[in-house]
Amino acid sequence: MKILLVASVLSFTVGLWFGVNIGKGNALYDNPLADPAVLHDAHDSADEAGLIEQGEEFLDRKKTLLKDKVKGMVDDL
Repeated sequence: MKILLVASVLSFTVGLWFGVNIGKGNALYDNPLADPAVLHDAHDSADEAGLIEQGEEFLDRKKTLLKDKVKGMVDDL
């Protein structure tokens, strides 16, 4: 009897999880409680603070350093 109760509660929970995702049009294993607006808010906040531009500048500097290092190693060969 306990196994039947646990199995029915588990199947209800999994069915609810998948049903909410299907209803929202998400993938089956996505978190149905996740709020997609949070991602957009975080991106807008980072853009307003200038973090995206800072990240691009940092990556450009590192890319130049890496190119110079690799070029030096190739020249040594």
